[in-house]
Amino acid sequence: MSFLQRINPAWFLAGAAFFLPIKPAPVNLLVLLACVFAVLNKQCRGAILHFCVRKELIPLWLLLGFLASTYIYASNEVSAYSEFISKYGRLALIPILASVLLTPENRRLIGQGFLAGMVIVLVLSYAIWLGVDPSLFGSKATDMYAIPSNPTVFKSHITHNFFLVIAIYLWVVCLAKSENSLFKFFYTLLCLIGLVNLFGMIDGRTGWLVFMVIPLYFGYQKLGLKGFLLAGFIFVSLLVSAYFLVDNIHDRFSTTWLEIQQVLQGQPQKETSIGERVMYLTASWFAFLNAPLFGHGLGGIQGAVQPLVEVAGWPTFYNPHNQFLMFMLQGGVIALILYLWFFGVAVYRSTQSAWSHTYVLPLLMMYLVGNLLNSFHFDFAESMGFVFLYAVLLGNTK
Repeated sequence: MSFLQRINPAWFLAGAAFFLPIKPAPVNLLVLLACVFAVLNKQCRGAILHFCVRKELIPLWLLLGFLASTYIYASNEVSAYSEFISKYGRLALIPILASVLLTPENRRLIGQGFLAGMVIVLVLSYAIWLGVDPSLFGSKATDMYAIPSNPTVFKSHITHNFFLVIAIYLWVVCLAKSENSLFKFFYTLLCLIGLVNLFGMIDGRTGWLVFMVIPLYFGYQKLGLKGFLLAGFIFVSLLVSAYFLVDNIHDRFSTTWLEIQQVLQGQPQKETSIGERVMYLTASWFAFLNAPLFGHGLGGIQGAVQPLVEVAGWPTFYNPHNQFLMFMLQGGVIALILYLWFFGVAVYRSTQSAWSHTYVLPLLMMYLVGNLLNSFHFDFAESMGFVFLYAVLLGNTK
């Protein structure tokens, strides 16, 4: 083997996973390097071709092909189309990255890289909370981010909380599997400071809802449906208790209730998160009904919703903050069915082995919940995280 062929592409993927919750530019560069060295590696080249024709990816190729064909729609806006096709095009990297993740060692390396990055993010978040200037970390303080009352570091609070939930789950698994008392203490500490950061310091209700996947998963795993219901009851009870004990949770839920009251009174406010989501959902649904089968095209969302939002005096938008609605707007029922087929295959395959049932299935469920509240295939960090996750699953699946 030549020197270039001896370079393990997984090293670059681990670096990309490390920077995933931090900065996008290194992620792009490191993924590119991983792809280059995967193509140079004879074993990986053969695996790439094998994965491209795997039945798990048939719905993905159909989905990407159909969405690409919407370029011909009269309602399509070219610049918006180009933006979306490049974002969804990241999913085409799955077979290339999967070829690098055939061994448990390489898959473990990816997880270690991501968790190391999350440790850095967590430490710096506490530093900002304690009053350290975020510019020292290359982060810019705004009215909403990188401030002591909402100490995110590099990403918005939604991304921060979502990745933190994933990290907490993986630390819990590491804690359960570790036999070293020092490591057990370290993972316990990470879980505790992560939970405090998630519920007591960072804004964002999305992360709190996504976190519910963890107790529900463990409850169902231990006691079946009874455990699932019991875990849900305990989680809700703890959240109600936290409402009276934790200022951050009290403030966010009080704001939520006020915004819900405004919606119930028929006066959703465009400057509030609940009001905005009501506007997104309402306008998106009626726009979908105007083209339910084939949609309005990748670049047609803004044009489709604009007449509806103008009547209500709301600003137009191109992201309904719900990935399922976004596919429905762009490609109608056809796109939604293809995506659900693609996602459903991943869920089914993740139940076929103990390893993927532990390390992949819960994370897929987190994406399922997150995509109900946001468009995670549109946002860079979350979309690349999904590509890594699916590639890990495919690399582990025979």
